[in-house]
Amino acid sequence: MRLEPSAHVPSPRQMLGAAAGLFESPAGDHHAAVKPFAAGPFVDDGTGTVWRLGWLADDGLPPRWPPAVIRFGGDVRRVIGFGGEVHSFAALAGSGAARRARVRMVTPTFFSRNGRDLPLPEPVLLVRSLLVRWNAHAPAALRVADDDARAVVGAVFLDAVSGASRRVEVASGLRQVGFVGDAELRLLRSAPDAAAEVFGALLRFAGLAGVGAQTTCGFGAVEVELSSGRGG
Repeated sequence: MRLEPSAHVPSPRQMLGAAAGLFESPAGDHHAAVKPFAAGPFVDDGTGTVWRLGWLADDGLPPRWPPAVIRFGGDVRRVIGFGGEVHSFAALAGSGAARRARVRMVTPTFFSRNGRDLPLPEPVLLVRSLLVRWNAHAPAALRVADDDARAVVGAVFLDAVSGASRRVEVASGLRQVGFVGDAELRLLRSAPDAAAEVFGALLRFAGLAGVGAQTTCGFGAVEVELSSGRGG
């Protein structure tokens, strides 16, 4: 989605409010633990601002699309362009095995573990976050079975990482720390082919769903490159 230029940078809460207004129906569950959308990064190219969004439900876009304006708090911007790609769960599930992935975290990414925030690309938490979103929104026939989920979680490891932490102001006096950079994920050589199929589907899904916590607020947006080569 392309928006008219503005000097205002939305806060995470404003981003959540804008995305919820676009995707959630008045009768929807506004307190659902796993929401069917993700808010991605803002990229200003001088003529407008491109805002990347992910709709995770396995059906068409909500009837209000494309919207005429987007409201971020008191900042109202006209929508001057719209484009999209469709990736069904069936297409993602059948897109082929992968055993390596380069995950570029383009907005600050963090994970919640035992009541604490972890601003690092921890591979098990990353995969688990994707499993939760996938199984919450995929058709029943395409949900990842427990055995396959355990196989992926047990085989994934972090092969390399480069990046740094970044602080984001969520509200006055409240900041969130996240990781921005690249993480190389691999599967153990012993991982079964079924685990590699699930890994490939989940990591392709990550580009739409984001990873980690607070993806509806703009955290955890990623870009992914996959390879079918075996891990070590």
